[in-house]
Amino acid sequence: MKHALAVVVACLLAMPAIAAPADVESSDHPLLDLARELQKNRKPDLRVGPGAPELHQAEHSLAQAKAPAEAECARSIGATRFADLHVDVALARNSQGDFTGAAQAYRSAHACRPRDPQILSALAGVLFDARDYAAAREAINASLAIAPRAVNSNRLAGNIDFVEERWADATGRFRYVASSDPDRVQAGYGQLMFWLSQMRAGVPKPEFIERTPGEGWPQPLLLYMRGQYTEAELTVPVRKGDEEDSQPNSSTDERLCEALFYVGEAYWARGQLDVARDYFAALVNIKVIYFLEHGLALAEIAKLRK
Repeated sequence: MKHALAVVVACLLAMPAIAAPADVESSDHPLLDLARELQKNRKPDLRVGPGAPELHQAEHSLAQAKAPAEAECARSIGATRFADLHVDVALARNSQGDFTGAAQAYRSAHACRPRDPQILSALAGVLFDARDYAAAREAINASLAIAPRAVNSNRLAGNIDFVEERWADATGRFRYVASSDPDRVQAGYGQLMFWLSQMRAGVPKPEFIERTPGEGWPQPLLLYMRGQYTEAELTVPVRKGDEEDSQPNSSTDERLCEALFYVGEAYWARGQLDVARDYFAALVNIKVIYFLEHGLALAEIAKLRK
């Protein structure tokens, strides 16, 4: 249910102001300083995803099942189970950063379940991470042809539009995501990308969708976009990520990854490309490779190098 814009503003304004430490306030780029501070103390294995044991188990289970060749899989009795086993392999490979191997496993799963939009969307996701945007677009278009209203697929299509600077398409996609995602917290990320797409398109006064926001993170980022939070104030909820267990995938490193991306994009929209590059580089250094923002930052760095 949609509410008046006043409700959104009131909810955002109702959040208590957070005072940032004086030493953080004095910095020109407090998030970047925080990233460098945490990087010095970060243990090398903090962001290691599932490794060889998980992949070995997934491949062993697939081998034991004696899955048929791709051309025969869809017609086999165990097609659904075989597809699931291929997906397990894809997930294990993806967690190791093997996007090529993950893509092949998802293609094998798709051969077993050719009308499954989620498999096609997952394939598009790893192709996006591999920066094969043409193939990613082909896969996500195939997914949307089956399930055109799928929120996550529209989100990924919007990400591809964003990277390719197709601002009208990106704005339309993220407008839909921000208004349609049943999870109000996840809808907040759609709001952020909706806002940034407008900023990058040169819209002088970007807007959010009229909707009651979710609680907690990433609301401070939306407040930052509105000019109601400073960058220094953002560092406080970022630091508190490890202390708050109420939200999944919201540790300090994960919040910092997201904050660096969205604030970096805001710098880009304001014409500060060198600063944006530093923020994206700091984000990639955290190695939260399972977040969309990691792949988006890599794509932006590649464009800035040209």
